[in-house]
Amino acid sequence: MDVNRLKTAAITVIEYLLGFMALAIFVAYAYAHGTPTVARWEQAFKLGAILAALEIAILYARKPPMNRLILGGNIWLLAGGLAFVFGQEKFLRMYESMGEASVFAAILCVGIIATMFSKNGFVGVQASRNKVLTYSAYLLIATAMSFGTAIVFKGNVKIAGVLPLTALAFFHRYLRHKLRNYA
Repeated sequence: MDVNRLKTAAITVIEYLLGFMALAIFVAYAYAHGTPTVARWEQAFKLGAILAALEIAILYARKPPMNRLILGGNIWLLAGGLAFVFGQEKFLRMYESMGEASVFAAILCVGIIATMFSKNGFVGVQASRNKVLTYSAYLLIATAMSFGTAIVFKGNVKIAGVLPLTALAFFHRYLRHKLRNYA
């Protein structure tokens, strides 16, 4: 394995670890003492929003397009943190009623916008527009399935949140790899 491939692999691992760090810390902090209280949710969202803003700033500085899944999760954290800061009760009730599915709703919004307006689409790879649209559609479908799973298993953080997000991240990596090799 040459140095460039090793360097690319290391950057990819760091991106994923860093990118999902805000969400991981958010969940760990919120559930550190069992079922979170409203005060604990507020603290977790405010902490998560700060970390998400830092992650977005760091990942935006990188040359390749920002990972859309990570961006969606970070926008979700930012929106939740800002809703607590500015007392947006309706928005917070929407988050509460949707549960874990609200994360996937944010990711879906990012995916739709990226697919429509970015040359790299939701999948985030430079290739022919037709292939980018096809692979982005696959990822949108998988995200919609994760959203549905989160609705069905609302309240079970592992099954409604952690497992679908992990599966989505692996599927995204697979699609990116396959599209890069095709292009």
